[in-house]
Amino acid sequence: MPKSAKDPVRYLWLLRHGKAASDAPWGGSDKERPLTARGRRDAAALGQRIAKEQPVLGLSGVVAPVLAICSAAVRTHQTAELVVKAMGSRIPIDSYRSLYEAGTEVVLQYVREIDESVTSALVVGHNPTIYELVWELLGDSDEGGGARDRATLEAHGFPTCSLAVVTLRVAAWEDTSHGSGNLAGVFKPPY
Repeated sequence: MPKSAKDPVRYLWLLRHGKAASDAPWGGSDKERPLTARGRRDAAALGQRIAKEQPVLGLSGVVAPVLAICSAAVRTHQTAELVVKAMGSRIPIDSYRSLYEAGTEVVLQYVREIDESVTSALVVGHNPTIYELVWELLGDSDEGGGARDRATLEAHGFPTCSLAVVTLRVAAWEDTSHGSGNLAGVFKPPY
């Protein structure tokens, strides 16, 4: 359904964490795996691109995130910190242990709880969950453009540090549901 000037819009930035080391240092758990040099470079480059490219990432009307949510895994938190720092922003980053290994419904619940004063938020997480959540938000309807958006997402691929920006046609974050979004853009390294 086309967006009219009066329709409420929210922007959800869904980012897969950057490239991580294959093992955690000192024999730690998977949750403790840090970013590699490439992962750090990609995350910082994404943040710089968000800060410098106007309109934001070339997406007319899209608002940069003012809040970040991530899993408490080392690699997701490092990704969020690097992106936010490179953006030159002082946006809050909220980390949650329950987002590590979470399914799409858990992540969606966190999205639904975002404060209503926020119009644009970043979620940094893990695959396959992040990709699957984007897929579900787009829906499969031809009428809303979901089928076309899903085809674009699928053709693009979603390697580490990939970002999907979803325009949500909802009055409030709590109304976010499957099929409520359109793909504003999808990006992957190099940035």
